Amino acid sequence: MGKRTHQDSPEGASASSKRIKSDGKESSTSDESALALILESSDELIDCLRCLKEGSQRGGQSASAKENLSLLSRKLLPSFQKLGQSAQIPTPTRLETEPSMQVPHPGFVTKWSSADISTTKPPLPAILDPEIENAALTHRGRNESSVNYERLEWLGDAYLEVIATALIHQTFPRHQAGRVAQLRELLVRNLTLSTFTTAYGLDHRAKLPEEFNAGGRFNGTTASAKMRTKALGDLFEAYVGAVILSDPKDGVQRAADWLKVLWAPTIEKHIQEEGKQAPVPADQVNPKSKLEALVGAKGIKIEYQDRPSQKKDRDSNLPLFVVACVFHGYGETKELGYGTALGKKEAGQKAAQQALLNKKALQPYIKKKEEFLAARKAQAALAAENGEESVAGSAA
Repeated sequence: MGKRTHQDSPEGASASSKRIKSDGKESSTSDESALALILESSDELIDCLRCLKEGSQRGGQSASAKENLSLLSRKLLPSFQKLGQSAQIPTPTRLETEPSMQVPHPGFVTKWSSADISTTKPPLPAILDPEIENAALTHRGRNESSVNYERLEWLGDAYLEVIATALIHQTFPRHQAGRVAQLRELLVRNLTLSTFTTAYGLDHRAKLPEEFNAGGRFNGTTASAKMRTKALGDLFEAYVGAVILSDPKDGVQRAADWLKVLWAPTIEKHIQEEGKQAPVPADQVNPKSKLEALVGAKGIKIEYQDRPSQKKDRDSNLPLFVVACVFHGYGETKELGYGTALGKKEAGQKAAQQALLNKKALQPYIKKKEEFLAARKAQAALAAENGEESVAGSAA
């Protein structure tokens, strides 16, 4: 019986060549052999890398270290490749593979009317993907899951701003930029959104840390009212983002139609007031311009000055601005009216409007302007007459 060679002996075979098949995949034996080979050469590999690093810092490279690293690379490359092939790459979740944000098409919302104001809340739109719904209702403080509503909250916040802006822009064409910004803040602030969360019972469906529950953590900490409001507001933003993300075709439209009805009672008073207003003529002159035309003249200054105010709007609890309309001219200074509003520009227009209604105070200035204009007209006529005579005399 001939002597077995190293090549045909199972015992003499290299550990890295042993393969155990199971369902078409190699077992962990091959991985362990590859790792063992790398560990055997680890000290030598570290020494080579250290020498190369020190040489690089000195501005040179060690030829022997390079040669040793090349030899080690050829020896260890199959083992590194084997470990790389067996590494498990996590499968992307639906949240990571979804398409980018949908862009609302022009006219995706129409202006509010009194018919949109309802005493009952509209049905909650469904999230069409269970995985996205789970993420939308999971607080990032729940450490048992890496999936949470953090990115959905960011997405929903952006869409809420866009939808609210479009609705307000359509509904309130007379309002200044500052005023419409205040109306939008009423719609998208955490206090408003958190009430929607509780109205739909989303807080009971959500996975929140115990301290955010109504009674707080059992025998433990309780989140402050401000923190709870913030968390519930974030939860609503995440839900909006999930509705849109789970429905690439109609998500934006479904969310906008729902929010239009849901938001309407929040600014009911403003919607109804706007509905009573007559259309604004294109050539309508604002009160400031009217006042200027009525009493303005050379040497006359009409100034709009801020006044201290502690007042707040009854509905929004936002601070109110007070502006005074002050007349300077004919050697005197007089306050003609005041205006109060959520924005300075609007308050200034109201002050001018009040001044226009103050006929008793305006009448002396109107008369002085008329006298001034009449005197200037007479002076111009006299100058023209004198000029004509001098020309006639020269011709003679």
